[in-house]
Amino acid sequence: MSLTLTNTQQTEFDAMVKAEYYSRGFLLRDSVYTKKDVIGRFEQFRKVGYITANQVAFQNTIAIQDPNFQAVTATLEKYAAGCAVDEIQDLTVNFSSKEELAMLVAMAIGRRSDQILIDAINGSAGTTIANGGTNMSYAKLRNVVQLFEENAVPIEHRFMAMSGNNLRALLAADQIISRFYTSNDAVVHGTLNNRDLLGMNIRIIPTMIEGGLPIAANIRECYAWHWRAVGMAIGQDLRTEVNYLPRETSWFINGLFFAGAAVIDNRGVYQIDCDESVNP
Repeated sequence: MSLTLTNTQQTEFDAMVKAEYYSRGFLLRDSVYTKKDVIGRFEQFRKVGYITANQVAFQNTIAIQDPNFQAVTATLEKYAAGCAVDEIQDLTVNFSSKEELAMLVAMAIGRRSDQILIDAINGSAGTTIANGGTNMSYAKLRNVVQLFEENAVPIEHRFMAMSGNNLRALLAADQIISRFYTSNDAVVHGTLNNRDLLGMNIRIIPTMIEGGLPIAANIRECYAWHWRAVGMAIGQDLRTEVNYLPRETSWFINGLFFAGAAVIDNRGVYQIDCDESVNP
């Protein structure tokens, strides 16, 4: 129940409610391979290995090779975000509290969608770049590019997630802000969010009550991955609903989400550890 609604009871109140700054979520939805309308609680993503072309003498028997199809399973879980507002109490303010709360519910589901993907990647990276007593740096970005190239990961649809603190460290590098090296105009825009850098689309993950990117003792875990290396299975995509509760004389605003994620191929997922106590 929205018990704090009485705090806004006043004869003159700005009709535009200011929502507290927080991530709107769904920052990573387009960065992974997604299956929708999944039936059941488990969904499998298939990974196939490789075969090699070998020299064969004329008329000799050709050896049969097994590419080794493997199944990676994502477990779907139900998530809900609900809140309520008293019908009469709603009359004491001159804005639509149902509309505002519905927006907050959708944002909560969006953040949970991002956290599901982050949790799936956490601990499943094929390679980890040590923090080395430094924050995010251009050198670490080059190391990630090297890993992508060595593992023959397609240059299309490469992504990288980092925090605002990591972005701050990057903005101290001439290779990021100088037009001698780049035309991203990071200084003008103040961010690299959703911009391509060294072939990777950067996603800045803000502070989230759901957890966000893992951090322990100032060491932040950042991730880089290819679109097909991580899979998300969705049984019920975001659905918001507003229902009336007669006994409580209240409107119940609820959001539902049924999804799960898994790393399909850890050769296309990398962890970059950054010491956020170090800032240029």
